[in-house]
Amino acid sequence: MPQHIDFIDNPTPGRQPGGIGESEKWWAERQEALERAGYMLRSRYRPDWKPSWLGTDKFYRECEDGRSVRVSDNLCFALAVYT
Repeated sequence: MPQHIDFIDNPTPGRQPGGIGESEKWWAERQEALERAGYMLRSRYRPDWKPSWLGTDKFYRECEDGRSVRVSDNLCFALAVYT
């Protein structure tokens, strides 16, 4: 039996399942500045992002909309925000 995960199985009302969440908005708001600095975040943080699973039979949790890469050498990277 699959495990119930409340924040996944009971998403915030009015929000599309798999859409940009509150914790991701910070990254989406800074995507263009990071790109100018040479870093490309996953496609989901770009202003024109459309979910890759729309119009398919894929479940949104099975999709990964791209990866974060450094533009200069196409190397994958991860950023973290510490407060």
